[in-house]
Amino acid sequence: TAALSALLLIVAVTSGCSSRSRELQPGSYRAVLELPGGELPFGLDVAREEAGLVLYLVNGEERVRVTEVEVTEGQLTAKMPGFENTLTARIRGRKLEGEVSLLRAGGERQVLPLRAERGQAWRFFETPLTDNADVAGRWAVTFTADDGRTSMGVGEFAQSFERVTGTILTPTGDHRFLAGEVRGDELYLSRFDGASAYLYRAKMDESGDLDGEYWSGKTGHQRFHAERNPDAV
Repeated sequence: TAALSALLLIVAVTSGCSSRSRELQPGSYRAVLELPGGELPFGLDVAREEAGLVLYLVNGEERVRVTEVEVTEGQLTAKMPGFENTLTARIRGRKLEGEVSLLRAGGERQVLPLRAERGQAWRFFETPLTDNADVAGRWAVTFTADDGRTSMGVGEFAQSFERVTGTILTPTGDHRFLAGEVRGDELYLSRFDGASAYLYRAKMDESGDLDGEYWSGKTGHQRFHAERNPDAV
């Protein structure tokens, strides 16, 4: 009958939509990890190449290619290149919900909640401000750990309007390809490259110095003070 035909058509369409909503759609996603210090955003590009689906972790100009990608029954599983770190997420149409598992020294695993949405290109803030502080240049940075110990670093930032990219040089390694923005007198930077999860937040004071906090993964935390210094080493 006509009623039965209409019902079957609705079921078929609904079934097709449900199936499609469990497929990983190519495109650019705004991904966010949850750290104790707040949201760590990064770009997540999904591409369909000859060998199959690949992911790109995007931080400024950095694009880390992830080739070990599987999608089974609405579940995305990706192994980060060169590390025993994994990204897993349930596919819900244009959204992903899951976690990133990072293997730390001593065999401990840190699990960071993850969510992502396709079609969003912004990083920290959807609508930028037009009157923002200038943080471009070289900075002498003093880190203070939670136990009071201090260490030195050098910040190098490039800025175009509100967008900021750069690095923090430390005695133990460089926090390369940080990306983010300035919003008023506040600086926000982040990076997730499959191995490290960095989040920086700072505020410029009246003298032009930066005071802020830095988080690495689930347990790393330090406060920092930065002074503009073109000769910082």
